[in-house]
Amino acid sequence: MTGSKLLSLLEGFSPAALNRFHRFVSSAYFNENEVLIALFELIHPHLSGEDDVGARKEEQLDKRMVWKSLYKNKPYNDAHLRALASALLQLAYQFLHAESCREDPLKEKLAVMEQLKSPAMDKHFRGLARQFNRLEQEAPGEGSEKYYQSYLFHRLHHQQVEERGERQKDFGLLEAADHFLDAYYFLEKLRHYCDALGYQSFLSRQPDIGLPTGFWAFLGSSSLLDFPLIRAYYLVAQMLGQPEKEEYFERLKGLLFDNYRHFAEDDSLTLWIHLINYCIHKKINTGRSDFYPALFEVYQKAIETGLLLQNGMLQPQHYKNIITIGLHVKAFEWVEHFIREYTQMLPEGNQENALTYNLAKVYFFQQEYEKVIEKLRKVEYEDQVYALGSKLMLLRTYFELEEFLALDSLVESFRIYLRRKKDISRDVRQQYMNVLRFVRKLSRLDPNDKAAISKVKKEVMECNALAAKQWVLEKVAELEG
Repeated sequence: MTGSKLLSLLEGFSPAALNRFHRFVSSAYFNENEVLIALFELIHPHLSGEDDVGARKEEQLDKRMVWKSLYKNKPYNDAHLRALASALLQLAYQFLHAESCREDPLKEKLAVMEQLKSPAMDKHFRGLARQFNRLEQEAPGEGSEKYYQSYLFHRLHHQQVEERGERQKDFGLLEAADHFLDAYYFLEKLRHYCDALGYQSFLSRQPDIGLPTGFWAFLGSSSLLDFPLIRAYYLVAQMLGQPEKEEYFERLKGLLFDNYRHFAEDDSLTLWIHLINYCIHKKINTGRSDFYPALFEVYQKAIETGLLLQNGMLQPQHYKNIITIGLHVKAFEWVEHFIREYTQMLPEGNQENALTYNLAKVYFFQQEYEKVIEKLRKVEYEDQVYALGSKLMLLRTYFELEEFLALDSLVESFRIYLRRKKDISRDVRQQYMNVLRFVRKLSRLDPNDKAAISKVKKEVMECNALAAKQWVLEKVAELEG
C-alpha cells in the first residue's frame, strides 16, 4: 500500500490530527464498518515512526500482508482491499472538512443557520445569529473570507425574515448582504489584478485578468474604499500600474504601517512584498538609488512586525536583501544586530556559514579589514555562493590593505578553485576569472601612468561578465586621482 493516495494523505497529518482521525473513524456516526477501523489501526504506527522506513515499511504495508492481518486466511482480493482503502480515504476527506469547521466557528455557525432558517426554528436561528455576531467581533482582522461570511450571514437573515412572512420595515439586511458581496468580489478582483501586475517584473507572459467596464470608476466613487484592506489593494494596483506616481507608494506604506495588525497575516505579507518589489523592480533597478532608504525602512518594519517570518523561519532571499540594503544605507550597527539575531532563523544547514560571511561583510563595509581577514581566512564554505563570495571579499580586502603578496597568492588559489569546481557554471566562472585578471592588473599599475590606467578603465567598462564591477571601477577612479 506504500505510495497510495491514502498513505500520501495520512502521512501529511500531524500526530495530534492522526489521533483525532482515529476517534473520528471509530465513531459509529461517521463509520459503521469496523474493518476500516482495523485498517487505520494497522496503518497508524507506520505514519509517524521515524525508524519505520524503507524496506521494513514496505514489508509491513505490503498489500497481501495487510489483507492477511485483516482477514486471516480468507483468499486475497485486490479489488476489495482497494475499495477499503478508498472508503478510508473518503472518511479522511470528511474528517478534513470537519476539522475546517472546528477551526472556523463562524463557518460552522453559518452552516447550522442555513439548516434552521425556517420560522419554526426562529428561536434557535436568533441565538445562532447572536453567537455569530459575537464571534465576528472577536475575530481579528478583515479579508475576503470575512466579507464573504458577512454576506452569507446577512443574506440568511434576510431570507429568514422573508420565510417568517414578516413585512420588511427596510431593506437593511439585503443591502448589507449586497455590500459585503461587493466587498468580497472587488477585493478578489484587485488581488488577482495586483498579482498580474507583479508578474510583469518576472515573467514574459502575464495572467489575463479582465476588469469589467467602469471597474475603477465604480470603485473610486463607492464606499468600498472605506475598507482599509480594499483601499490597500487599490493603492497597490495604482502603484504598480503607474510607478512614476510615487504618492501611491507613500500612501500604501502609511496605510500598511498603521493597519497591518487588522489584516490577515497572508494579506499583510502580500502587501509588504508588493512594497518591496516596487522599490526594487520599479525604482532601484531602473537607477533610482534614492529609493534605498525607503526600501530599508520597509524591510525594517517588516522584520519588527515578524511578518517575514514563516513558521519561525526567514527566507534566505529576504535575509540576503536586508543585509545588502542595510549596508548600502550604512546602517552598520542595525545590520550587525540583525545578523546575530536572525541568522538562527534561516533554514538549517548554512547558519554558521551565513553568520561568519555576513559579519565579515559588515566589517568590510566599515573598512575594518583586519576583522574581515580574521573571519574569512580559516573558513571553508561548502555552499558555492558563500565560497565564491568569501574569496572575492578576501581578495578585495587584501587589495584595500595593499597586501599584494597575499593578494597574488589568493589570485592563484582562487583561479585553481574556479577551474577545479566543475559545478560552477561557465558564465559565473568567467565573471570571477575576469575580476582576478583586473585586480592583478590594478595591483601592478603605476599611479602616474595615466595612459595605462585609461586603457584598463576602457577594458573594465567594456567587460560585461565581471563580478564586483562597480568596486573595480571605484578602484580605477582612485588611481585616476
